Amino acid sequence: MKIREGDYVILYSNIKKRYWLVKADPNKTFSTDLGNINLKELVGREYGDTVVTHLGKPLTTFPPGPREYSMKGRRPTQIIYPKDIGYIIHTLGVRHNTRFLEIGTGSGALTISVAWILSKEGRITTYESREEFRRQAMENIGRIKPECEIEYRGRFPDDKLEKDYYDVAFIDIDTPWEVLDRVHASLIPGGRIGILVPTYNQLEKLHDSFHKHFIQYETVETMIRNIQFKKGRLRPDFRMIGYTAILVFGIKKRLSS
Repeated sequence: MKIREGDYVILYSNIKKRYWLVKADPNKTFSTDLGNINLKELVGREYGDTVVTHLGKPLTTFPPGPREYSMKGRRPTQIIYPKDIGYIIHTLGVRHNTRFLEIGTGSGALTISVAWILSKEGRITTYESREEFRRQAMENIGRIKPECEIEYRGRFPDDKLEKDYYDVAFIDIDTPWEVLDRVHASLIPGGRIGILVPTYNQLEKLHDSFHKHFIQYETVETMIRNIQFKKGRLRPDFRMIGYTAILVFGIKKRLSS
């Protein structure tokens, strides 16, 4: 597949094991410590081709996926890391036609990954109370040109919130226990919920309200360790992304009247 003007492209350095997300813009130059590239050189090339900087350093081109779009977008907020996003999507059972409710858009990292999966039959409703974050998230998410409908809303909850409608909900705000009753009402019977909390103090505060509204499915933290894949020197990296957050998953239960 050829790279067209305006396409987003990953430039990957096999020397540095680093990558950059750029736009094939004939009027711009991309600069890195490996040298400069006039981005018009990308237009018309095939993905997988190698381009060379003015310092003679090779960079390989490939199309970005949700990981690259999430990690390389502008981030005015802390994002949910890929190691957590994959677990979230798998545990919540997101599929092509899922109706997904998100409270706390942030920079849009999770939204990008969910939208990447959804077809025209799917829908995302995402709430973000801070307008500057919402605008940036819309820009980040718009890069992937999602097929599904995405509705951006402000403070949660509002009078537009549907009842018994969403298959899945995910909460990433400081006080998730304050919104669980409204999220519960918005989910279909047996709908699934995921919640991210950064601290154990928040997890403790969440306990009573969560167990009132949901059956506890799982509470976890995920860790990932990279491996140096070098002939004769195979070993783990010295550094790793360990703790990032606690993930709580549940299933909507019917409340006694």
